[in-house]
Amino acid sequence: MKIKSRKEQYNGIAYNYFDSTSDKVCFMFSGTGYTYEKPLLYYSTELLLELGYDVVQVCYAFDSKQFEQEQETISAMVYNAANPIVEYILSTKSYTETVYIGKSLGTLPITDFYMQQAASVPSRYVLLTPLLSLDHVMKNLLGKQAFLAIGTADPHYSKERLEQLSSHELAIVENADHSLEITNHTVESIIICQSLLTALKAYLQ
Repeated sequence: MKIKSRKEQYNGIAYNYFDSTSDKVCFMFSGTGYTYEKPLLYYSTELLLELGYDVVQVCYAFDSKQFEQEQETISAMVYNAANPIVEYILSTKSYTETVYIGKSLGTLPITDFYMQQAASVPSRYVLLTPLLSLDHVMKNLLGKQAFLAIGTADPHYSKERLEQLSSHELAIVENADHSLEITNHTVESIIICQSLLTALKAYLQ
């Protein structure tokens, strides 16, 4: 039976909650324009449910003027929107494992906060198109471990920076853009999505 989400709200922020009555949970943080209906996040949700996780999609929204701040301030803004929901969900059930999945903007609270904290339960981190061009992001990724996917046509891609991240599980996609797709190559983009989900499944298992 397909698990449907409940639309909930906590601390003024909406979230979608897929309750599979699991002791494992995945928190998902979208990008500014890359929503949970887009292929990678939609199928990542389906995969996590297939693997027996509860899934929480945090549905924050920000005014364009809020992105005129310093990058560290923007990162804290996203974290402060998402974290009350994370803490609330973790307080409702005795979870034994957490997975954090972020896309673009949504990778910032993961790299800058969750990966730097002592996790109360075993945690894994999935970074889809992280903002590697930001110095503080690179600094926070060094010596850590995550599943990281990025395309060579992504403006945040850097061969030199990725070479410094040997501790991470890297999925580097030739010619893929910031959506991890190849413009005007629909079938190839679907194949990319399939290969990334296959790699993600192997990482999570």
